Amino acid sequence: MVDRRSALCFVSSFFLLSLLLFDCVAVAKQRTRFDELLTLLRLRSTLGLKGTDWPIKGDPCRVWRGIQCDGNGSIVGINISGFKRTRIGKQNPQFAVDPLVNLTRLAYFNASGFELPGSVPYWFGVSLTTLRVLDLSSCSVNGVVPVTLGNLTSLVSLNLSRNSLTGSVPSSLGELSSLSELDLSRNTLTGALPPSFSSLLNLTSLDVSSNYLTGPIPPGVGLLSKLLYLNFSSNSFSSSIPPELGDLVNLVDLDLSINSLSGSVPLEFRKLTNLRNMVIGDNLLSGALPADLFGAMSQLQSLLLRENGFSGNLPDAYWSLPKLRILDIAKNNFTGMLPNSSSGPNADVVDISSNMFYGELTRILTRFSAMYLSGNYFEGKVPDYVLRANASLTRNCLQNEKRQKSSEDCSSFYTAKGLDFDDFGPN
Repeated sequence: MVDRRSALCFVSSFFLLSLLLFDCVAVAKQRTRFDELLTLLRLRSTLGLKGTDWPIKGDPCRVWRGIQCDGNGSIVGINISGFKRTRIGKQNPQFAVDPLVNLTRLAYFNASGFELPGSVPYWFGVSLTTLRVLDLSSCSVNGVVPVTLGNLTSLVSLNLSRNSLTGSVPSSLGELSSLSELDLSRNTLTGALPPSFSSLLNLTSLDVSSNYLTGPIPPGVGLLSKLLYLNFSSNSFSSSIPPELGDLVNLVDLDLSINSLSGSVPLEFRKLTNLRNMVIGDNLLSGALPADLFGAMSQLQSLLLRENGFSGNLPDAYWSLPKLRILDIAKNNFTGMLPNSSSGPNADVVDISSNMFYGELTRILTRFSAMYLSGNYFEGKVPDYVLRANASLTRNCLQNEKRQKSSEDCSSFYTAKGLDFDDFGPN
């Protein structure tokens, strides 16, 4: 921690500073090392940082914003997240951080949101081996992810999200055995996810969403038993969901949406008892959902299965999940009647639109404050509690509602099920 009671020694030139160091050493034990001060001054110049953040006459360990030092005056942390460049610095911004190579004890570098157009230097993985946190998110970084980053074996957090990175994900990242958080989301990465990721046994958060990754999800991901957050959404992953993902028993958030995953939901998902949010919509998944698939997920708050090919009845157990807030199964082939029970805690949203549910609207809907029911085969009179919720009701077979299906369509549907259709009630 910086000793703020010590007197500040100001500098007007490098020569004057070298003289003052001898006078101030007894007064300030944590004065910035001279060689590292020169490094920071060069970094200040190449990045075009404002004097309000890094004043040239102030000692970095004491007054420079975002600088962390150890007890010997060595720089161990740099945070320029949200900093603004000078007017001159804005004219030709570049990924110009070469002075960092001289900071041999640097453990933390955060440039999130600071524009650094250009490629991540290969020497990051050669010279900055003491790094534990590297955050280059939203920095306008382009080019490939350097293979050499796999040498940063002390890293616990690597965030390269919201950039324009291209190429494949290097398998060398699987060497980062201490890594707890890895975020490569919102880039233009391509190719398959390396099987070497199964070696990242300390990961608690893995986000590769919004890229162009292809191929199957590696089954080895199921070995990452410490994972709490897993987001593979908005890619082009194909094949089936690996049943090994059911071994991620500590998982809280799972998002596999907007891919090309096919087949059924693995029964092994029953083991995900800590799951709060499950988002697997916008895929090619199909089949019926077993009644006990999500029954043990007592913590589940959001279940989003929309835009797949699921069929059959939706088990009653799914309606009675104790902490459920959002149920979205729109645009599938579910069928059957709604449960008639109103028991259970209040929830926020139910979207069962564009399926093949039929029969009357029941009191199970009183649990929800927002209802999307259009595009089914519901019949009968709309209950007051549904009308009060301003629910979407179009393209059904309901009485006294506008924009319903045709009488022929509704009658044909109910006849096929051996049921009578009320023909929109009394005229």
